[in-house]
Amino acid sequence: MFTDREHDVATLDGLLDDLPEGTAPVIVITGGGGVGKRTLAARWGHRHAERYPDGQLLVHLRAESVGGPAPAAETARSLLRALGEGGGHLPWQEADLQALWRSIAATRRLFVMMEDAADAEQVLPLVPASAACLVVVTSRSPMPALAAHGAHHHRLAPLTPAHAVRLLARIVGEDRVHAEPEAAEALVRACEGNPLALGLAAGEAVLTPSRPLVSHPALTTTTLESVPMTTAVAFAALPEPEARLLRLATLIPAPDLDHFAVAAATATPAGQTLHLMHELAARHLLEHTDRQSARGDVYRIRPEVRELIRNPADARRRVVQCYLDHLIATAQDTVQRLTPHHRVLPRQHRHHPAEPVPITGDRAAQDWLEAIAPAVMPALAAARELGEHQAAVVLVHDLWPLFHRLRRTDLSVPCHKLGLGFARLWGHRLAIYEMTTTLAISHKRTGAHEEALRLYEEGRTLATEDQDTSRIAQCTAGIGATLYDAEQYAAAEPELTRAITLYADLGDRRGTGLAEILLGSAAARQGNTDLALPLLQQALTDLESLTPPDPLNVARARVFLGEAQSLAGQHDPANWTISIAVQEFAHLGHRHWSAHAIEYLGQAAERAGQTKAAVNWYTASQDQYRNLGATRDEERLHNRLLALLHQ
Repeated sequence: MFTDREHDVATLDGLLDDLPEGTAPVIVITGGGGVGKRTLAARWGHRHAERYPDGQLLVHLRAESVGGPAPAAETARSLLRALGEGGGHLPWQEADLQALWRSIAATRRLFVMMEDAADAEQVLPLVPASAACLVVVTSRSPMPALAAHGAHHHRLAPLTPAHAVRLLARIVGEDRVHAEPEAAEALVRACEGNPLALGLAAGEAVLTPSRPLVSHPALTTTTLESVPMTTAVAFAALPEPEARLLRLATLIPAPDLDHFAVAAATATPAGQTLHLMHELAARHLLEHTDRQSARGDVYRIRPEVRELIRNPADARRRVVQCYLDHLIATAQDTVQRLTPHHRVLPRQHRHHPAEPVPITGDRAAQDWLEAIAPAVMPALAAARELGEHQAAVVLVHDLWPLFHRLRRTDLSVPCHKLGLGFARLWGHRLAIYEMTTTLAISHKRTGAHEEALRLYEEGRTLATEDQDTSRIAQCTAGIGATLYDAEQYAAAEPELTRAITLYADLGDRRGTGLAEILLGSAAARQGNTDLALPLLQQALTDLESLTPPDPLNVARARVFLGEAQSLAGQHDPANWTISIAVQEFAHLGHRHWSAHAIEYLGQAAERAGQTKAAVNWYTASQDQYRNLGATRDEERLHNRLLALLHQ
């Protein structure tokens, strides 16, 4: 649909000659739906690829998608992933994500295209602080707030009649247009020069080569605007398999779709679904937006299609049920791989996908979780509307690696709040308990310690009523961990001691080891290293004996043991112990804990009076925190270095 936009290209080229200094320049391309904003921006960016050699990035801001516009933090995460940053561990706080993106973008020359923006708030926090980058935004409406920050606006008009006829000829053939010039001109007028409308109408004409253009259905339908009208014409011409798949796909509560999800939701074989979605994209009824390692080709249903299609009232429930079961089945696979110690809740298995997503390893599991994160809240909203309480709780519970391993606390708190409400409606006591305690964990990670303590107490009350010693131990340990996080070490000690006793009576070496880590660290930080050292050594022994293994917590036990050795004046053993932990975190790809362990090496060197070594370790840790966008950690290291250098 890129036809004869020379004037628009020249106008945009002219803007490059008058770019402001300071932050990255922003160009906003506006225009009606289907007028070709994305195509113009992409082609223009490709034209200037040499000017931006470090990458051309595309993110979808989803102004009119299911689930609402993408928040700036989600967009920052997508941009960082596109640059290969973060591995499995990006910051979860919005400010840290944006800071990391701006820090990385400031050192590169990037062309960043932000498609389908709803408002300036989606864009402004992500504008790089480097004039060597360029941001191009597409939107249906002008954005005065961006103009106030110096953005240039360019309005993209429909094609002129001559250019529209040329586009039509490219699709249906020159001979056909030359044979019926008046009909071709009438078809162009009916489509109002809109490239998408012309593509839809021309695609339908290609499928009926024996029918004259003068008989095209678009020439007899004049009550709608061009894009809705040609969308209706194209949909009416679909064979039944494509029509059925598209009808049902509009019922899936997701901002974008892959063929695995559509196959499961519509009870269509995966191979056939892939073919049908490709055909629908060729007819411009689906829009191809991305290709993701865990999902394959990803598509978006155009807003005009959603508005056009009507389904029987009973169809939505089955489609949503099948889609939820698809998410649950895949999430269960990821949780078994990434957090095998996580408890399993009862599930219905009503419509278990015949062809599940092939999750082939930990990296694929993390990629899938990251990719479907924007779909979680829309899925839960649909579950709430249809009363699918059990499925919603199980989905939230099985997405634990998304919240725990990928640190998506921004999603964890709202999802678990919904999950707790669903669990109470379901009336399942174990589900209520699980949602209560996982919500407590989420609050603890955001620093909401009082709320976390309240929820852990609720969980302990439930467990006591059920006489479930394992859950009592879990909540007791959670209370101790929350008090420890709040640096209330003396208050944490009795709770952690009780948790260790309960876990030991149960023979739960993992629970015992995790509680021993915190109790030993709390003792060490209060100066009681005689108690701390044997506790932390025992924690390490307990965790090293687990099957399946738990290497992350083994490394955590080791780094806290090293800290206690340092506090006890055992400087050489401390350096050796923490150095091993640094290697273990690096092997696991856990960059935040690696930076944290290097900081502990700095603390150990400082206690040993090795100022130069401490400065080097602190600087290395600060650099890692900066690369992770962990602004609070970076600031803490900055203050440590200042204090050390001014001694």
